[in-house]
Amino acid sequence: MHISEVLFWGLFGFSVEIAFTAIFDLITKKELNLIGYTSLWMFPIYGFGLSYGFDLAESIITNDIVRYLSYPIWVWLIEIIVGYPLLKFGIRIWNYSYLSKGKHWKGVISFVHFPAWVFLGILVEYIKEIMI
Repeated sequence: MHISEVLFWGLFGFSVEIAFTAIFDLITKKELNLIGYTSLWMFPIYGFGLSYGFDLAESIITNDIVRYLSYPIWVWLIEIIVGYPLLKFGIRIWNYSYLSKGKHWKGVISFVHFPAWVFLGILVEYIKEIMI
């Protein structure tokens, strides 16, 4: 693992989140400005998570379909491990509370984003494959 890989995945995560939030706001709020957003706290989460986390998932779950479907669970674990304790300090890196009841847990994890996490997992695996 090189620092360049952590930097690449940190910037990749930033870029995807900014694009996702801009497109999400375009669809849900009709925001034509296409202004996306993220938190600086997300950089190490993306950098290390996408560098190490996906390698770990691939080594544990060899079946592609099962692994793809497991990616939301991995994301939710990180969201709980990182996001929930930070609430105690008044820090909320992301907030899914805008979703109706039953579609999120304490605003920390979103069940609605399941397909997005599957897609992100497939995309990251594809990019890692072509980078080798």
